[in-house]
Amino acid sequence: MDFVCVSSSVTLRTLMCALAFLMGPVMSHGQGSPLGEDEPETVFTHRVETGLSLHTRGMGVHVERGTYRGVGKVRTWSFEIVSMKHPKEVRSFNPVYDQGKSYVFGKVNNAYIARLGWGNRTIATPKLRNGAVAIGWKWAFGPALALSKPVYLVIGYPSIPYRYLLTERYDPDVHGTDHIYGRAGSLNGILEVTPSPGAFFRVAADFEYGGSRESLRTLSVGLNLDAFVTPVVIMAPDFDQNDRFFLTLFVHWSFGRQQFKT
Repeated sequence: MDFVCVSSSVTLRTLMCALAFLMGPVMSHGQGSPLGEDEPETVFTHRVETGLSLHTRGMGVHVERGTYRGVGKVRTWSFEIVSMKHPKEVRSFNPVYDQGKSYVFGKVNNAYIARLGWGNRTIATPKLRNGAVAIGWKWAFGPALALSKPVYLVIGYPSIPYRYLLTERYDPDVHGTDHIYGRAGSLNGILEVTPSPGAFFRVAADFEYGGSRESLRTLSVGLNLDAFVTPVVIMAPDFDQNDRFFLTLFVHWSFGRQQFKT
């Protein structure tokens, strides 16, 4: 009888030890041990990104800051400045002097658009582990300001072959192709910028692929619409009609970080 009691006691003790061994990782997980690889360790509150903007009529730079307002919901503000080209721009060169820089015949202004936006970003599939990809979408709107800077060219006088060169504001009615040596420096006309107020709206799909949950590497693809009170003059009136509305397809490549702030 004593042998049976001892045997039963040993068997029970063995079973309890085995159960404790199997349940140990689960119990330690519930008591605050490091989380599994596929589970979030931190609830982020803020994020900031900056990067390059490429669109169908130019390029630029942008910065965006966001504040989390719930699971997968981010309130954003952004600033972006991009160049805006006319769709019929064609590069030209002086037919005799190869040293002259290329220019666009008929282009009287270089146009840039600055945008200040507010919006929302939705993260549909969060990035729960390192190396994962988060998919979502975003939209933004706000004021836009078009800045038109006059084009300056290097003009040769009296005609080919030139005796001397002058830097002048381009006037298609005065400066023919035989008189244009090439494009002048980009700082010429910087104090003669003409503003045109307006507004913009954009929508995009997001793909985040950072190497860690804290780092952000984002590719955004979408559409942007700019509208202005007056036409933004890029080409001379005799060459083509200038527009008040600009609809462009864009790609944003951004990098940044998201963090927790108390």
